[in-house]
Amino acid sequence: MDGGFSPKDLLALQNLISPPKDDFDVEDDLPQADARKLGPGDIGVSDSPCQEYSGPHAPLQPAGDDIWHPSEANTRSVEDYDPRKVPEYEMVFKQAVTAEDVYLGMGFKTPGTASCEWLSVLVKLPEETREKVELSVESEAIDVHSPRYRLHLPTPHLVDPNASYAKWHNDTSTLEVTLKLTRELDNINF
Repeated sequence: MDGGFSPKDLLALQNLISPPKDDFDVEDDLPQADARKLGPGDIGVSDSPCQEYSGPHAPLQPAGDDIWHPSEANTRSVEDYDPRKVPEYEMVFKQAVTAEDVYLGMGFKTPGTASCEWLSVLVKLPEETREKVELSVESEAIDVHSPRYRLHLPTPHLVDPNASYAKWHNDTSTLEVTLKLTRELDNINF
């Protein structure tokens, strides 16, 4: 042999790389020309009417061009029914730092709010007295109300109502509520 390929060898190589298609050699795993491609949006969606759900597991159908069903939207709010004004307020995060944190950088604390242990809420209530102001602190919200003002404020993190305290400033008619934050990883970070 002189080292070259014969035409017979080239045909055998061509049949090996791309085998000839026979009419009777149809495989199910090959893509079909008329088959529709499926994507992530097709998961759980069935076009067959035999899989329709009824009862509590039936999907809710929105009315018209709505995004969700009216029963899924929480349209009732405390502020909607209360004619009192919402007072001005300010939320300030606070953290307790020591010399090791400030000068030596030995602790895990950062200047970010993730390292803060306290949340201070300053509520300005002009023309109110301390006796007329009522405060309620829950783990997820605070509620301040008086004859003129009403503030229902969800907190950005869970708070400990028993470790929190409030102070009234007579000169500015301001209520200062200091809330102890309770987060999942606080015992590791501090």
